[in-house]
Amino acid sequence: MYFRLLVGLLCVLVLNGAFLVVKGQIFMFENYIHQLRQISKLSKDTITNHTGRLVGINLPEIIFSGTRASLVSDKCEEDLWMIAKAMLRGESWALNWLDACGKPPAGIADGALTWLGSYEQCLKNTINLTVPVGRYCNLAFPIKLPIAAPMLSNLYYGVCVPDSCNKLDLVRLVNNALQNFSIKASETASVCHLKSEEMERDSWFWRAIVLCSVLGLMLVIGSIVEIWLYVKWINEQTSAMVTAATNVDEPEGGRTEDGENHATEGGQETMARKGIVTTISERPVMKYVQYRNHCLKCHPALVIPCAYSLPFNTWKLWSARSANVVWPDGVIREHPLTCLDGIRFLSMAWIIFGHFLMFSIFSTNNLLSFANKVLNRWTFQVLVNATYSVDTFFFMSGLLSVYLTLNGYRKTQGWRQKMRFWVVYVVHRFVRLTPLYMFLLITYTGLYIHLYDGPLYPQDDMTAQTSVCKDHWYITYLNNLIKPREMCMAWTWYLANDFQFSVVVAPIFIALMAWNRPSGLVFGISLILSSTATYTGLNYVHKYGYLPMDPTWMEVVYGTPYARWGTYAIGMILAWILIDYPTLPLRRTWRNIILVPIVGLCVSSALCLSVVYGPYEEEKESFSHLNILTASFYNGLSRPAFILGVAIIVYLCATRWAEPYRIVLGWSGFRTVARLTYGAYMIHMIIMNFCQQGSKSVMIGDEIVWVTGFIAHLVMAYLGAFVLAMVTESPVMAIEKYLRNRS
Repeated sequence: MYFRLLVGLLCVLVLNGAFLVVKGQIFMFENYIHQLRQISKLSKDTITNHTGRLVGINLPEIIFSGTRASLVSDKCEEDLWMIAKAMLRGESWALNWLDACGKPPAGIADGALTWLGSYEQCLKNTINLTVPVGRYCNLAFPIKLPIAAPMLSNLYYGVCVPDSCNKLDLVRLVNNALQNFSIKASETASVCHLKSEEMERDSWFWRAIVLCSVLGLMLVIGSIVEIWLYVKWINEQTSAMVTAATNVDEPEGGRTEDGENHATEGGQETMARKGIVTTISERPVMKYVQYRNHCLKCHPALVIPCAYSLPFNTWKLWSARSANVVWPDGVIREHPLTCLDGIRFLSMAWIIFGHFLMFSIFSTNNLLSFANKVLNRWTFQVLVNATYSVDTFFFMSGLLSVYLTLNGYRKTQGWRQKMRFWVVYVVHRFVRLTPLYMFLLITYTGLYIHLYDGPLYPQDDMTAQTSVCKDHWYITYLNNLIKPREMCMAWTWYLANDFQFSVVVAPIFIALMAWNRPSGLVFGISLILSSTATYTGLNYVHKYGYLPMDPTWMEVVYGTPYARWGTYAIGMILAWILIDYPTLPLRRTWRNIILVPIVGLCVSSALCLSVVYGPYEEEKESFSHLNILTASFYNGLSRPAFILGVAIIVYLCATRWAEPYRIVLGWSGFRTVARLTYGAYMIHMIIMNFCQQGSKSVMIGDEIVWVTGFIAHLVMAYLGAFVLAMVTESPVMAIEKYLRNRS
């Protein structure tokens, strides 16, 4: 009897593999929200009716009676019978096998369809108290609901079996036992977890190990060299001060009547008055940074080791401050674009919050009650529309690309200088992005499935979505155009678009602005109009609607450059305005000081808030009253409208018409985290994957879980970004700066 129960529960555990497969798929954020909306329409009876057949079946009795030697291997059959007989005798070691299996939990009607059991207990299980021989397996039972919702497409049940059994043994055994009940386990989705020594370590694994080892060694060497230089500098400064203080008691220059000693040799003047000695040396005390730069200039062999100095790079990152510049009124102040630091951090936090919700949906065991609880709240709109944060980064990228480049290009003379200018510009952009990108790609592809293990953790490349990285790891930043359905690290679609805009769109705009301003302005406006028209037209032709559920939307609309360069163009135009017209042509009277920021902030708020919260009433009705044409126009116009609102805020801050906002957004505390934003974006999805898939239990979603989980993932993302900066960004930028200065 107990043996039958064991085998029955065993079947259900394999189910968890399907959960991982679904979870590993890259759906658009809008798809998740749309599916949540569909799930909220389900009644509790719908779920219980579709799962009750499996829950109500006496799996132990059925599986025991369905056991056949021809269905499983001889060793598996022998071990299963041995455990079953020991269960009947009530032996504790045998009951541990039953204890490790999943059980139907409370709240099945609310979507509790993942029954994991105890993964750790399973791995410790033995036969006759010998060595551990437990193997944790997952069995997937598809559920046919009246809606298409991948997060509720399977019931997952965990079970513990001897390691002599494999996935094929279990699936055959279960399906044979349940063939009369119209229930069938999915063979492709079923998974039996391997032990670490059983997992294959391919060439990507060893590449990642070698790369991490080499870079780790470089960090150690660089830090040791840095400490040596610092100690040497301290000793030299101490020696210089001691030398300068010699001969104070009996100076060669004699003594004056007022008691002053004058040293006439060694280039030193020493004054002694009432026992107090002051030294003025011809050799000024060098600051450490100056001393360090002097050593690197004299000893080029130290450049590469010192580039990997962990202490110096950490200090440089932590002490980063905004540069002071001369404003149009002749006063030296902080850089006018310090407000971008705060906007960059807040936008990144918005992205992480939205993605955390998206990932958590698949590991939430109360999805139906959660959907009914939060979807009708107006506050949830900020997460429903989290994708606008990406457009904020496109806007800032366009703004900075032009603002930092236009004046430099205007100073170039002749086609040779212009060509050299653009070559340096493109190479710098490529070097800025690629090292971190390639390091993360190699380590993620080679090491991810080997880092951890658990009931939800993937152990193969297909489930972990790393198999495409071995086939399509584009270094050309064309992964949003070439095989977008097989994109490695799917969130790098943004990186591809940003690089394409930076090396194609921005240079054209800058060249036109330097040649003829009206032509450059026409080009920028045409980008906005064409992007809006393309976004609207593609949504209408393909009938995607407001929240598209069709997975082709990513490759057809969302990730394409011609549908996204509009918000980038708004940033470029604003940069030109700030360069050529850095102040408003208005006198700073009390009336204008009050009126201008109020009007600007009202217009900005109206644009941004209407985009984020405007569709709330329609969304509660699942946009049943919103036709395709209206939804398409909304999708096409909403993004440039939102970014126009952000641009107004940036302009007011940059021209000092909104000082309170500039002070808050330009707070020095945002400076360091703003410099880590690129790394945080690149690694945050991997961290979320790791935390969700590595969990030993499922989540019960509520407000406290979401908020605390978001804060934890935000902190972990920036800690990961710091590591990436120390390993890749800072060293490469230091080496590039050295080479550029030499040339």
